[in-house]
Amino acid sequence: MTARFRPKITLAETKVDWHHPTHIRFGPGRINELPEVCWQLGISAPLIVTDQGVSKLPFVKSIIRLNKEESIFTAVFSDIFSEPDFDTVKKGAEVLRQGRHDGIIAIGGGSALDAAKAISLAAAAGPSRIWAFTSGGPGHAVIHKTLIPIVAVPTTAGTGSEVDANAVIKDTISSRKISIFHPDLMPKVVIADPELTRGLIPFLTAATGMDALSHNIEALSSPVFHPVLDGVAMQGIFYIKEGLLPAFYSGRNIKARTYTMAASIMGAIAFDKGLGAGHAVSHAIGGMFKVHHGRVMGTLLPYVLMLNRARIKDKMSRAARYLDLPGQDFTAFVNWVTDLKIAMGMPANLKELGIRKQHIPDIAQKALEDANIHTNPVKMDPKKMKDLLAHALTG
Repeated sequence: MTARFRPKITLAETKVDWHHPTHIRFGPGRINELPEVCWQLGISAPLIVTDQGVSKLPFVKSIIRLNKEESIFTAVFSDIFSEPDFDTVKKGAEVLRQGRHDGIIAIGGGSALDAAKAISLAAAAGPSRIWAFTSGGPGHAVIHKTLIPIVAVPTTAGTGSEVDANAVIKDTISSRKISIFHPDLMPKVVIADPELTRGLIPFLTAATGMDALSHNIEALSSPVFHPVLDGVAMQGIFYIKEGLLPAFYSGRNIKARTYTMAASIMGAIAFDKGLGAGHAVSHAIGGMFKVHHGRVMGTLLPYVLMLNRARIKDKMSRAARYLDLPGQDFTAFVNWVTDLKIAMGMPANLKELGIRKQHIPDIAQKALEDANIHTNPVKMDPKKMKDLLAHALTG
């Protein structure tokens, strides 16, 4: 399939509503619809959950003002620093309870959105019980209170946390990232406004963009049979190809930002198929070291593709043809991913992220215990995992 057969979008076509898997108001300028969304959900006293940096941005002050004009009185909890941990969630739940807030407006990247979801769960179930809702666990945890509604407003195009019912929280005791799940953690409404990502610095544009790409690639690679989500992932990869480098080099490019935000949402929808070894390793590393998840994923992607080559060669060859890459085969696809990360200054190997040989056994053990390992195309064992890490360590 050549490029002329692939539909492209114009900005006039991007102000649309989607209804999968939740209600998504997508398009430039849609942040101004927040008061309407709050009233539709019966929210009159929301708590904004965000990080310190985002809380100071002009648009946050603007939406607080817009809400007030519609008799919606908004408070802010901005104690999100890097990846949320149990103490942050506990503190946020107490602020939510004391303020008698009837909704959460989650604004920011994956950390803020995950924190907001976990705060909602902790307020309903009690902070000490959030680990009972570990994703992939026995599923016996019960909440006797209704979770308050969440409105998600992403300001990055990477994690896709706005369209899933999971929240990744760091357990500082075990140095692990743990995914908690409850169906009511799915935001009731998402306002996906690409305008809010135009100020994202190149470093974060690259890291979050590679995270979105990794979601689409690992979802497409997953052996789970789901042709609908395979199509979503394939188109998500295409939008990354069209938008990520232009967004990196020219952050105000609204068309590029629209493509990358769409790709982020599509990747999060697609990974309902499961992810793979890349995310298992990245979660292990993220629990042990302070390093951006997207940078780890960008570093790992070519190595994970090579690890899984025997099982995904045909899929990635089809992706190469769809992207109209030179060569149009598996090697062309891996080369494109590698060239993309090099163009944005991503690390070539794990050593450049500060990982050393002595860390490999601990990372390998934690990665093999991660839920994402079960949908890796190649069945992983300790030897395969250590071989992957050894290869990715120095390239």
